[in-house]
Amino acid sequence: MTDLPVNVDSLPAQLGATIRVDGDDLLLEVEPRPALLHHGMIRASVLAYLIDCAGGIPLDRDPDAWTLTTDLTVKALPLSAPERVTAQFRVLRAGRRSATGIVDLHSQAGIPVATGAIGFTRVPVSPGDPPKPYLSAMDIVDRFASLPAVEVPLREAAGIEIIDATAGVVEVPLTSALLNPAGTVQGAMAALIAEAAAEDVLTHRAGQDMVVTDLDIRYLDRTSAGPLRTSTEVLGDGPDASVTVELSDCSSGKITTLFHARGVPASKVGDRI
Repeated sequence: MTDLPVNVDSLPAQLGATIRVDGDDLLLEVEPRPALLHHGMIRASVLAYLIDCAGGIPLDRDPDAWTLTTDLTVKALPLSAPERVTAQFRVLRAGRRSATGIVDLHSQAGIPVATGAIGFTRVPVSPGDPPKPYLSAMDIVDRFASLPAVEVPLREAAGIEIIDATAGVVEVPLTSALLNPAGTVQGAMAALIAEAAAEDVLTHRAGQDMVVTDLDIRYLDRTSAGPLRTSTEVLGDGPDASVTVELSDCSSGKITTLFHARGVPASKVGDRI
């Protein structure tokens, strides 16, 4: 399962997410801590992790195939982090080779925080791949509950280095902390890198602190050796401009992930719900 937190040093595993069983559903939950926030709002990349796990874990049950995320969209309200965020997955289509669904994210009071859409493809496990872990539903619950939580801001924990904030260029060395069990960059970690690039360039252009609320992600290729570097292009002049972020593997020159992002001024982040 590509989203299982199998390594203690895995940064996604340290986001503090937990799982509980509700009937036939596995509900992903997180209690936002300062390390997961940006100007009081839970990071869009953390919401992307909840979306990825909420859909990927229940669908990835074939021991002979990886269920890999192909695309993911996060649309979040500019709200201060609630005490708890819960993600619930609903399948729209589950075929032999691909699947699509939506994820609703809400506060402990049942108030919508964000929504997400996600698509998957199934790829046979190759002889050279890492062993694919398999856990029962209760094993998964126990695994998520037993891991330590990150205590430093996510950008620092991921090792994101600012190359040119005015152009939205950041660089990240490829470390085991960013990888999933399939040996490639975990989807939410790629989202964190793009989120950092987008918030930097939007903050520079707007002349005020910005937070990313929307991420539209296309996963294109595996990462080889890194480091990973972003390039950005901003469409428009206002604070609501859309940002295109390309994440490339410097070792191969390949674009591994394509993002479109939007943000709002940090001053517009609302009260706790």
